[in-house]
Amino acid sequence: MADLTPEKIQKARALLKANPSILDDSIAKLSADAQVHAKKMRDLFLSDGADAAKMKAAADETRAKCSASVIAELEAHKKIVSEKIGAAI
Repeated sequence: MADLTPEKIQKARALLKANPSILDDSIAKLSADAQVHAKKMRDLFLSDGADAAKMKAAADETRAKCSASVIAELEAHKKIVSEKIGAAI
């Protein structure tokens, strides 16, 4: 999901709204610190007003507040979820 076009965002958002366990199951495996940030990103992504620029800005802001280990967890989580939804959209 490297190139987040508006169409891909809409398809992914619809898929994740219909199947919240895709995100929730992955988030549940993260450390408590990483879960806080992952849940914020999930909520932003699922909001109808979020576009690629808003999501990138929020992700950059989140990374600036996180330790290296939390960033690594979030990146791994992002990769797993991207692979799951990339195959479906």
